[in-house]
Amino acid sequence: MTQPSRLKRIEAALAAMFPADVALALCSLAAADARDLWPAERPAIAGAVPLRLAEFAAGRQAARAALSALGQEPVALPMGPDRAPLWPPGIAGSISHTAGLAAAVARRGAPLGLDIEDDAPLPSDLWPVIAGEDERAALPRGETGRGIRQIFAAKEALFKAQAEGHRAMFGFDAVAVALANGGFSATFRISAGAFRSGQIIHGRMALSEGLILAGVAR
Repeated sequence: MTQPSRLKRIEAALAAMFPADVALALCSLAAADARDLWPAERPAIAGAVPLRLAEFAAGRQAARAALSALGQEPVALPMGPDRAPLWPPGIAGSISHTAGLAAAVARRGAPLGLDIEDDAPLPSDLWPVIAGEDERAALPRGETGRGIRQIFAAKEALFKAQAEGHRAMFGFDAVAVALANGGFSATFRISAGAFRSGQIIHGRMALSEGLILAGVAR
């Protein structure tokens, strides 16, 4: 079970990553109940295993809490064709879950991206899939596996930070990520989805409670 004190520390780390106009909320998987899902949300998890049900329910619960912090009435957040949640008109948001918890960020205005990953090295066979040779060469010696996991989190957050209607899938090789203290910069090698070739996006990153937190606020 994720302890309340742990959630508070993760919440504080996330709050430091995003601008003041971004609302955020966390929910432990243990506190989520799939029976609280709205009818429009249920088709997305039809036949899902218990863990997936808990993750989905916790994510929607966190998202509605973030919307409430913006003064938004509770609404259904069904899954769109690209599997991303459909937010109310004028609201941008992002949901992520891992390690017994889900988190959501939301605001009125420009797109947001959030990804949370376990702070553990990725297997070496995945390194060239996620990061190019130039990205791998820039990582500290002996920390490649953890660095690749951080690059993965950054690219996942970037993908989520696309406006509804302009979102498109793109490969890991579409963008080069350079890690820096407390953040990262991402340079698109090609035009992909909402991003154009050569565009540079800056994001924030933090390590908290055994997790990698990556965020993009465009």
